[in-house]
Amino acid sequence: MRGFALPASVFAAVLLAAACSSSPGTVSGDAYIVTESGGQVGFGGMPIRIIPESEAIDTLLAQACPRHRGQPEAPDTAAQTRAWQRRAQILGARVSRTLATDRAAHYVIDTISPGRYRLWADTAYGGTRWTWLEPVRIESGDSIHLNLSNANPDENPFRCRY
Repeated sequence: MRGFALPASVFAAVLLAAACSSSPGTVSGDAYIVTESGGQVGFGGMPIRIIPESEAIDTLLAQACPRHRGQPEAPDTAAQTRAWQRRAQILGARVSRTLATDRAAHYVIDTISPGRYRLWADTAYGGTRWTWLEPVRIESGDSIHLNLSNANPDENPFRCRY
């Protein structure tokens, strides 16, 4: 009995298709802060957005900075409000998916195509604004766990340059 042999061109095409195929990935985690007393406050119902990575994001956010170069003093409330609104416009225009954390402040974003993204979330607690714009890279079939907490907030939400 003779074995079946594929022509070399067909075999190469099958190998190339297998190498180029990619399966979607998943990002999951929890959204919370740990208070000074050591308690944990979960952000149930908080919107989590995924944005495809782009260098333009940081450039545009820097233009929305409420402080100007060489101006170390805090901007007035109106300037801060305008900057946060502009930030929401810049990021909101780029969102590819949005979901909300569940009651336990857990989220799962599945079927994400391989690539580079940022997870964006904003909330307030105890008079403090919390914001995240966390980079994440999805490889084929990845399952990434990424908490949004006071361990990784966005410390420079407007990419201000002083």
